[in-house]
Amino acid sequence: MNASMEIDTIRPPAARPAPDALLSLAGVAKTYGSTRAAQAIDLDVATGEVVGLVGANGAGKSTLMRIVCGVTEPDTGTMAFGGRPVDLVAFSPRAARDAGIRIVWQELSLSPNLSVAENFYVEQPQFARLSPLWLADYHRLARDSIERIFPGARIPTSRLVADLTLAERQMVEIARAASDPRLKLLILDEPTSSLGAERSAQLRQFVREQAGKGVAVVFISHKLAEVLDISDRVVAMRNGRLVWQKPAGETSIGDLVEAMGGAEAGDRSTRPALDAAKAGRPVRVRLSGDLVSTGGPIELRAGEIVGLAGLEGSGQRNLLQRLFAKPRPGEVERDGEVRYVSGDRQGEGVFPLWSVLENIGIGRVARLAALTPVKAADQRPLAASLAKRLALDESRFDAGILDLSGGNQQKVLVARALTDEAEIILLDDPTRGVDIAAKRDFYRLVRETAAAGRLVIWHSTEDLEFLECDRVLVFARGEIVAELGGDAISEDRIVAASFQQPAAGRTAQAAKRAGAIGPFLLRAIPFLSLILVFAAMSWMNPLVASSFGIELLLAPAVTLVLIALAQMFVVGGSEIDLGIGSFTGLVNVISATLLVTSPLLGFAALLAGLAGYCLIAVLIHARAIPAIVVTLGASFIWAGFGQTLQPSPGGSSPQWLTALFTWSIPGIPTPLALILIAAAAAFLIDRSPAGTVLRAFGSSPLALKRGGWSPLRYGVMRYAIACLFAMAAGLYVTAANNASDINAGGSFTLLGIAAVVIGGCQLLGGFIAPLGVVAGAVTLSLIGALLASLGVSTNYNAAVQGALLIVILGLQAALVARGRRHG
Repeated sequence: MNASMEIDTIRPPAARPAPDALLSLAGVAKTYGSTRAAQAIDLDVATGEVVGLVGANGAGKSTLMRIVCGVTEPDTGTMAFGGRPVDLVAFSPRAARDAGIRIVWQELSLSPNLSVAENFYVEQPQFARLSPLWLADYHRLARDSIERIFPGARIPTSRLVADLTLAERQMVEIARAASDPRLKLLILDEPTSSLGAERSAQLRQFVREQAGKGVAVVFISHKLAEVLDISDRVVAMRNGRLVWQKPAGETSIGDLVEAMGGAEAGDRSTRPALDAAKAGRPVRVRLSGDLVSTGGPIELRAGEIVGLAGLEGSGQRNLLQRLFAKPRPGEVERDGEVRYVSGDRQGEGVFPLWSVLENIGIGRVARLAALTPVKAADQRPLAASLAKRLALDESRFDAGILDLSGGNQQKVLVARALTDEAEIILLDDPTRGVDIAAKRDFYRLVRETAAAGRLVIWHSTEDLEFLECDRVLVFARGEIVAELGGDAISEDRIVAASFQQPAAGRTAQAAKRAGAIGPFLLRAIPFLSLILVFAAMSWMNPLVASSFGIELLLAPAVTLVLIALAQMFVVGGSEIDLGIGSFTGLVNVISATLLVTSPLLGFAALLAGLAGYCLIAVLIHARAIPAIVVTLGASFIWAGFGQTLQPSPGGSSPQWLTALFTWSIPGIPTPLALILIAAAAAFLIDRSPAGTVLRAFGSSPLALKRGGWSPLRYGVMRYAIACLFAMAAGLYVTAANNASDINAGGSFTLLGIAAVVIGGCQLLGGFIAPLGVVAGAVTLSLIGALLASLGVSTNYNAAVQGALLIVILGLQAALVARGRRHG
């Protein structure tokens, strides 16, 4: 019987809770279909103990931690925490947080559309004050927490997480989880996968300090040297079972490798002798100018493996992105087709709703003729061949991509890049979070890829991996400051070169300043559009700028502003309300009929409308019905009720309602005042703690659910807010027109969506901008008046509005692309 077979049969002794055990698991098991993710696991973690947890991808580590955090309910087993038994049926992420359990997920759970400080609020809501300046406390908390763990990181707490590097995101994720004063157990799942050596050392020092204060830590990593350095005890999992555990001081990397998957898993000797003939092969990439601080141009040739090293954020990823984006002649030139493998699986890699086979095949499918039939059977043979080379289980091809472990998802991305004969392969930290056995397979495949005549350009956060390369380009401050080749490649030389100062040329900071204008212009577009339209009208007719002229122009805009803001809150949840115009029309009818003849019945009808909107949220979030389907159906219901109440236009406005919308402030036109009030209300809601959570759900619903937030509760809140703004729009139409028409709001649905887009919002991802939406809505409403000033028929109103929308979208796309080039 060989060593690996012996390990596979070893079962640790049945766990008896140690006297000082903080966490005790006994007989914990979890099965997904035919997959046994966890099998009869017994494990104790003592107060102040650091337990290293290792295992190959798919060994069951993440499943076990999801059980501990209340995300997953086990099929069998018991759990005790702090000496008290835990009801695993009722155990939830919120209960885990209240108990002092925090986790840093391998696939980061930050909300990219929130700032760093706002992400800290989502993790630690208990510190929020009832004050307009409530977020200032979280700026301070975020700044202090990050600096405490990662001195010198200097991550701006007001910056959106989407604008941070992957390493900065990981630091934020770690700091916010560790900032809880109730912390008792901290679970770190691949916490250093994107961190350089300096930041990794800082984290390990922090872990030691926390353990000294009595905090227990579970440290999960495929960087085995770090596991041994930080842990008191190491536990290995294999095939869903805990198969091995030993004090860290009594074990070695070889022992861990053997426990995870056999001694052969650690074989890294894949690098052959350098081939001098490569010097005569075709040049695929040429780097020159200010990018190269070492002198003349650098030429990268077919058949080479070229590593990109340096401190995190020094320009390595920027070079990969420039190469991928069809660079123009200049500093970066390439000759050949390129394929890109991202280390950010969730953000840039996988298609989460597709199967494994579809994720592999999309690269090849995208290059077929437009009307070519796509058959899964045609994709399977090549995918199977690549899967075999990567040790990826072919039987999982029809499973969802998210059903795989993180390491196996990364294998899928590598397989996708190799489905055709592209001359250049770009690798952005491809082994992040991948176990040592999978790395062995990957290293071998990279060598085979280069041997087939392709150029492989490889960025990694593990300096040891550069020993697999033919050449290494070392970056510092956005420039290449050293070129190492052959026997000159070593970890010591790479680290030393990483701290060199660029000789000359534009630094990364200068590049960032050059790209910083992009986001500013992106936010300014709706306001610039409004200023240009208003300036043109004022130039043609100076009376437009008078108080009376502004009142006439803005009176029709109030309705669109209110509807656009209502739509904005729905879009903030990555949904669209196709019934909002019809609902506005229904409120118009109710207020011009029932509120006049039977006020109590009228108010009851409006409350029923609010209840109907809340029911829409329940159907969407509790029954998982797409919002576009539910709201489209609701639009017919709203229109039907309106037609029943008032078959033809008519009615009148109650006197109190007319007075509500016709008051005036000396010197300020009433419509302008109403628009400013609506804008202020939307802005304050958006920037409140509740509004922050609403935006977070728009980008990271799973992360919020894991954090203990209720999707149903905040879904109901989102639609209730939208309903109130739409209701205000319907009431305003009645007061302004002194009559009602169920069809009055029909056109506002699409106009509201257009105003949201022009205002700088994104239909997916939870990125919204209340003030921009107001400016966009007013701009669209002024188009008709502008055409009249030019003597153009208002029949062209919709066409001009559409053209304006397309132009602004084009500008936004151009600015986003420019930001990416400089990011």
